[in-house]
Amino acid sequence: MLGRERDSVKSGRKRPLVAALLAAFLSFAAVLAAGVAFARFSGTQQSQTNSFSSGTVSLSSSTTGHCTVSNMLPGASPSPCTMTASYTGSAPAYMAVNVLIETQAGNGGTKLYNPTDATHHIQVAISSTSPSVAAYTVPATVTTCPGGAPAGSTCYEVDNQLVSTTAFTSSSPTVTFTTTASLPSGTTTGYRGGSAQIILTAHAAQSANNTATGCTAGAACSAVHWS
Repeated sequence: MLGRERDSVKSGRKRPLVAALLAAFLSFAAVLAAGVAFARFSGTQQSQTNSFSSGTVSLSSSTTGHCTVSNMLPGASPSPCTMTASYTGSAPAYMAVNVLIETQAGNGGTKLYNPTDATHHIQVAISSTSPSVAAYTVPATVTTCPGGAPAGSTCYEVDNQLVSTTAFTSSSPTVTFTTTASLPSGTTTGYRGGSAQIILTAHAAQSANNTATGCTAGAACSAVHWS
């Protein structure tokens, strides 16, 4: 009996202790849960700093050249005109050249550049080095003259003539365009006093997400999106 009473006493003493510990545990769990909930509302995630910059497509040096030809005599071949264009952009790009010819008649009544009379009018040739292109297309179709064209002009133009099927980078060499003009010895007096302006304009477009497939250097390339 005594043993049972002692066991009973020991058992009776444990119950309040167990209850106290359980209460303390529940209280701690409640505080912990509240702390977690609070952290969800007040916690922040530090993001890293991101910066973005766009690439550049640009040309430098003499990117527009004007070659004015006037008062030529039959059989004359004046010195060539040159224009240089250096690609300085940060993103690889294709380069092209636009060829515009503005022509006016003189006292002879016939405009100096006249593709319908190929053997008598002024003979124009355009080439380049670095890369080497033997000949660019010379325009033969009449187009609208720009605002700055001389009075009485008829204009001819071919745009977007590819300089190279390989994209240019900032380390590419400078391109030199050469324009030559001559007047055949058999030119008639109708061309007397006529004049012409041969204007080259170089421009570039990024090669990424672009293609020059099917294009050749020295000819207009419509596969590339130039603008």
